[in-house]
Amino acid sequence: MDTKLYLADVRPLADEALFMRLLPCVSDARRAKVTAFRHEGARRLSLGAGLLLRFALHAEDLSAVEPCLTEYGKPFFSELPDFHFNLSHSGDFVLCAVSPTPVGCDIEQPRQYDPALARRFFHSDERALLFSLPEEQQPAAFYRLWTCKESFMKAVGLGFNLPLSDFAVDLGEPPTLTQSVDARPWRLRSFCWGDYSGALCGIAGVDGAPVLSVDLCEANS
Repeated sequence: MDTKLYLADVRPLADEALFMRLLPCVSDARRAKVTAFRHEGARRLSLGAGLLLRFALHAEDLSAVEPCLTEYGKPFFSELPDFHFNLSHSGDFVLCAVSPTPVGCDIEQPRQYDPALARRFFHSDERALLFSLPEEQQPAAFYRLWTCKESFMKAVGLGFNLPLSDFAVDLGEPPTLTQSVDARPWRLRSFCWGDYSGALCGIAGVDGAPVLSVDLCEANS
């Protein structure tokens, strides 16, 4: 199995008939999560994430029942030790990374840029980099930093239990990490899809990982 990124637009799930037809396609745990949301947009994103993971499993000729959770809440399939995955969603899009080794991904739809977030939470090297840029370039750099940082936090399995200031991302091509959190050879890759920013963090095949667009309606019909 190679490292891959699957991307899907959840807007077609605004069709209630389609939403209800595809809801049984996901696991019991995912269905419970979907229906627990009150906001329709959140329900579409949650269902879309479950459908995208289902597609990724089928694309690798794999099947699994219900994911387990690590101590820090990262999902995995106990019966598939060589299948690692991670999910993210924002706005109208869901993202799924799969890999034979631990992996993390993040996608963000830019909102109002708030420099105070960087001042409060980012590493001092990242703050220096960000605030050295012209004001008009700072929002895009902020979201590149944020998605790279979150993808690493998810890849190592700690999520927001790992303080954002405990490691630094340098926005080169590709971005690089300075960290003492995990000695494995982590690599980063950042993306843009229109206004959206995204990042992938992993060990194997990150540089060559394709980004594959998935039609959730066709893939799960």
